[in-house]
Amino acid sequence: MNILWKLRGYIKMFSRQYIIAIIALQVVALLSLVPSWLIGRIVDSVSSNELTVPYLLVHIGGIVISAIAMYGLRYVWQSQLYGASIAIAKVLRRDLFRKFSMLSPSFYSRRSTGDLMAHATNDLNAVEEATGMGIMTLVDSFIAGLTVIFGMIFIVSGELTAVALLPFPFLVYITKHYGINLHKTFGRAQASFAHLNEEARETVSGIRAVRSHGIGQRQELRFGKTLDETLEANLAVAKVDAAFAPTIQLIYGLSFVISLAYGAWLINHDQISVGLFTTFTLYLGQLLGPFLQFGWQFNVFQRGSTSWKRLDALFSEKEEVVEGSVTLPSDAKASLDINITSFSYQNTNRRALERINMTVDEGGFIGITGPTGSGKSTLLHLILRQFELEHSSNISIDSYPVQSLTFHSLRSKIAWVPQKPFLFSGSIAENIALAKPEATEAQIQYVAEMAGIKNEIDTMPDGFNTELREGGGNLSGGQRQRLTLARALLSDADILLLDDPFSALDIKTEVIIRRNLKENYNHKTILLVTQRLPNLIEADRIFVLNEGQIEEQGSHHDLLANQGWYSMVYQRQSQLNTVIGEISIPNGTEMKKLGDHNE
Repeated sequence: MNILWKLRGYIKMFSRQYIIAIIALQVVALLSLVPSWLIGRIVDSVSSNELTVPYLLVHIGGIVISAIAMYGLRYVWQSQLYGASIAIAKVLRRDLFRKFSMLSPSFYSRRSTGDLMAHATNDLNAVEEATGMGIMTLVDSFIAGLTVIFGMIFIVSGELTAVALLPFPFLVYITKHYGINLHKTFGRAQASFAHLNEEARETVSGIRAVRSHGIGQRQELRFGKTLDETLEANLAVAKVDAAFAPTIQLIYGLSFVISLAYGAWLINHDQISVGLFTTFTLYLGQLLGPFLQFGWQFNVFQRGSTSWKRLDALFSEKEEVVEGSVTLPSDAKASLDINITSFSYQNTNRRALERINMTVDEGGFIGITGPTGSGKSTLLHLILRQFELEHSSNISIDSYPVQSLTFHSLRSKIAWVPQKPFLFSGSIAENIALAKPEATEAQIQYVAEMAGIKNEIDTMPDGFNTELREGGGNLSGGQRQRLTLARALLSDADILLLDDPFSALDIKTEVIIRRNLKENYNHKTILLVTQRLPNLIEADRIFVLNEGQIEEQGSHHDLLANQGWYSMVYQRQSQLNTVIGEISIPNGTEMKKLGDHNE
């Protein structure tokens, strides 16, 4: 039950509802004594041959009235208690989602999606049950149990009550023993469910690869093995669960036998009446519910405690990137000053970046290229603060260090087109307007045209209202790239970070987009990462990275003259397609023809 202490902050938020529920439960417990007491009085009147119709009607009326009152009060406490538990689950889900959104990419590289989904579903459900049904059974078993015992002592016989309760201390020991086993087995069951989730997610998301490589049967065998492990883990939990109720009923049955024997002896010696003993046995019957609830709520709390331990580990994860407090002025220049002494990813000895110094003026066009794995994308991630800089390094926007800025202030200044485009479920228009939901239809269509995809969208049956499948699965790779580019162009950001946004495009579409960027977005500061070097011909400055360091820098013509990596790769690409870098589009007619090209 220590889970209630750990969740005290959440429970306190809805303390009013819990108090109302507890008061209603207490009144119900008191009212539950009335029918048994009235039945005992009727039995005594029958035994003494004194029962009359008015007497019987009054007592039956009392039973009916108490039953109606209990019905209403049970509605009150259940609606209040379960309403509070649902509200707590809502707050927990909100907090967990916020935590997920604050954690850095390095966290997600360590944890599987299936595991995190298990936390957000099964674990949260177990905690919700503990704060709802668990608290209900705890309070009900405690209040109802004490109230019934109080009635047994003061209405019937304290001596008989003491004898009836003799077997119940064994319940505490057995429940503790079962609880320890349940904690272990349920923890294993939750972990196996997370593994099962991840297996299913991987297979479904990679179904094309599974089919193309003909490994469907192997994946099925792997999933079946994981499913068997999950089944075994849950069966272990079920076995512990199954032992609770029979054990409690056994102890209760023993108590009932002892009570009958001793009660008969008391009646025989005229110490209690038959009616009082009838009341006592009815009260003893009422005790079965609270004691069954006692065992069941212990089960619920053990599950909730195990799940909360797993959730608390997530909530305790330290955010590697700490938000600053400075708001970037609206008139701040879109200039960058980058000074990275060194940067390494966690748990790696290799430096991803080292001695990187760049100055980017407002409205400048900077090209970044280099071999695969040279740190190009890492540089953009650091500008976005997806990872924390080392103390000796600094990146500034208009002299404001990025680590001092609020996330909203920083990211409203920057638009990022990632190397792997991601689209959300919803329409094409909604995806383009993701960062600017108030955008007009004309604005959305304009940026789509600038990204070279408007004509293709117009040919779709529903146009911009076309619904996208998960991850944009009903679009080609090039279409997904251009949609994410359109999304970035629609934002009010003054700095564009373009991470290889043309890799899936044909040359003609690429030329159209490059021309549109030059003619319509030259007021924005652009950092373009690409290995298609003709895209960098018009860049103000080009940086060639190699093994995390700047190997070359200068204009396109400077780097050609250097006869280094840039010159060698550019010449090879030119030989493959001599029109790269030299293609011209002199008029709008040819521009339209290129726009009609469907890759």
